Amino acid sequence: MKRNPLNPIKTKTMKGTLTTSVLLTLTLLLSFSSRAQDDSKYGDTEEQQIACKEALSVYKSYKSQKNYDEAYIQWRKACNVCPEQASEGLYADGTAFISRQLKRVKETDGRHAVLVDSLMYLHDKRMELYPSTSRSPQNRCEILGRKATDYYRYFGDNHLEAYAMFKESLDCLGAESSITTLYQYYSASFYALTRSLKGDSLAQQHMRTQMLTDYLMLSDYVDQGKAKAEAAGDTDDIGNYDKAKGNIETVFVAIADCADMVPVLEASVAASPDDMDLKVKVLRLLNKKECSDNALFLPVATSVYSVEPSAPAAYAIGIGFAKNNQLDSSFAYMEDAVNRCENCSDRITYLLKTGQIASALGRSTTAKQYARQVLDIDSNNAEAFMLIGDAIAGSSSACDDGALGARSVFWVASDYYARAKNLDAELAELADKKIGNMAKQFPTVDDIFTYGKAAGGSFTVGNKPGCPCSGETTTIRVR
Repeated sequence: MKRNPLNPIKTKTMKGTLTTSVLLTLTLLLSFSSRAQDDSKYGDTEEQQIACKEALSVYKSYKSQKNYDEAYIQWRKACNVCPEQASEGLYADGTAFISRQLKRVKETDGRHAVLVDSLMYLHDKRMELYPSTSRSPQNRCEILGRKATDYYRYFGDNHLEAYAMFKESLDCLGAESSITTLYQYYSASFYALTRSLKGDSLAQQHMRTQMLTDYLMLSDYVDQGKAKAEAAGDTDDIGNYDKAKGNIETVFVAIADCADMVPVLEASVAASPDDMDLKVKVLRLLNKKECSDNALFLPVATSVYSVEPSAPAAYAIGIGFAKNNQLDSSFAYMEDAVNRCENCSDRITYLLKTGQIASALGRSTTAKQYARQVLDIDSNNAEAFMLIGDAIAGSSSACDDGALGARSVFWVASDYYARAKNLDAELAELADKKIGNMAKQFPTVDDIFTYGKAAGGSFTVGNKPGCPCSGETTTIRVR
């Protein structure tokens, strides 16, 4: 090569495993090859060509033996004796060797900066010399994606520069982009938005809009890539695509609120009104962000459900009816969502919402049953305890035993609100408000004295049919 991609670093040469006879054989074979074809890319003279070929063969032999330390040393020698255009593999292998070296060197070590600089140089030179090959017509774009990944790793604060590289590669390759490029592009976009562009509201607005549009594009690319992996039986790539999709969705949810998201999704659905896959994705996003109070939500949900009944679609329709105060219809779809989601990841959400609708309908026992199902999955779910409190709070008449039963529900409800408050600080303010409302319904000292009770004593709610807190024990309190 005309330039050594690495600054000279003295390294003690390891004893190789190649024998003299093997080296001689390689040399003879290479000499014969040089006579059979035009080998000018290996050097201007036959002597230079033989030296370059031998150097290439030696480092590749060590590489094939997985003796990467010695391969790296011999590769450096090949860099010194071969012309720049000798072999694309010299650059591809070089980036792999240097990446291995970087894992061993601390960032504070001066050698680290030298190695990173060499890594970037190899990517750039490879793009310059091999922008297109018979095997990879878009070779430059693929290499640029790899450079962007390495650049992002070692220059993590330069988010805009990494974003620009990823975007150029992505625009070129589309769905053929690597899995890493797909999700790191979105990650770089996010950090450019939240850090590099901080303080520039106009640039941030442009980037946010770009990210909202990019989301559906990236989702499509991930789905296409996963479908190919499934067809090929490549379980590793299937898992990697799933992880990439999760990473992309995490970023999307972080940057998108309903006001930003709905117009973008509306435009996408309007452009492809018969694309059911798109509607399924849109519905999933609307549910995730709880964006149900808009004109897009219910039409998309009912359209998806009519063609492909599913838990997410049923849940979405249930939410839509609830927003319109059509609680009976809402409850029917909510129950359908629960029944279709025996082991799905959103089961807790479906159970809670169904229980809340039941509570709003005055079906206290049913609401409590749904809350208990949540606690069977997550015993410390604060919202489930809040739901039980709400269900019990509205059942005074159902627990009226002619004595303190009607009042006891307010003690028990307060207990559940207190448990929710202790489990989730975010619910503390709401729980305190509900506890305060319950306290206003506590009996007076005279009330409990009438029945031979005293404040602070224990009380067990009677087993009355229809009473959601029958058999529960609580503490007597007065207002």
